[in-house]
Amino acid sequence: TSPVNVSVTVDAVPVAGRSEVPLATCTASTAEPAAELSWHLGTFSNSVRISTSTVKHLNGTFTVKSSLIATPTVQMNQQLVKCVIRHATMKEELRIDHKINVHYPPQLVFVTPFENHSNAEVYQCEADANPAAAHFSWYSKHQTIPNDAIKIEGNKIIFLELTSDLNGMYICKASNEYGTGIGSLYWQKGEKTKDYHPEL
Repeated sequence: TSPVNVSVTVDAVPVAGRSEVPLATCTASTAEPAAELSWHLGTFSNSVRISTSTVKHLNGTFTVKSSLIATPTVQMNQQLVKCVIRHATMKEELRIDHKINVHYPPQLVFVTPFENHSNAEVYQCEADANPAAAHFSWYSKHQTIPNDAIKIEGNKIIFLELTSDLNGMYICKASNEYGTGIGSLYWQKGEKTKDYHPEL
């Protein structure tokens, strides 16, 4: 018998909404006899299927691969699964933890007050996205942005002058390589503004 080499890998990062792909592949190689692979899936058990293959090499060792196959969803991101390996040469089963990584465009985009110590009011735009949103833009139907009263710094909008002519709706667009999401802020002078979620 020979020692067993074990790994959990991902060929390509799954993208939410696209077709069925391997979410993760567990491999046990240089094993003689062949290793047994299984998965602990937790809440995943109803949404994935398992595909297993075994190859016998000329030197008498085996490589066993077990893949989790599914149509990726946003909810699958960061879910924990465990590959379980059993083999005659091992006294105990070996468990390898793996967090599923699913990429997706911005989902929820929200604008929240940002603490600062100046006289300005600052709000920041945040998005639930993977990878994180890298590009932010702001616009308003009633204001030119930026101008003397409003400054933009990345995902932040800064009201330098707190005057009523700035009252109104401000839209933030957050983007990553997969798409764009929209959030908005209704700003009114002298009121602590609440975040506003439009129907997307």
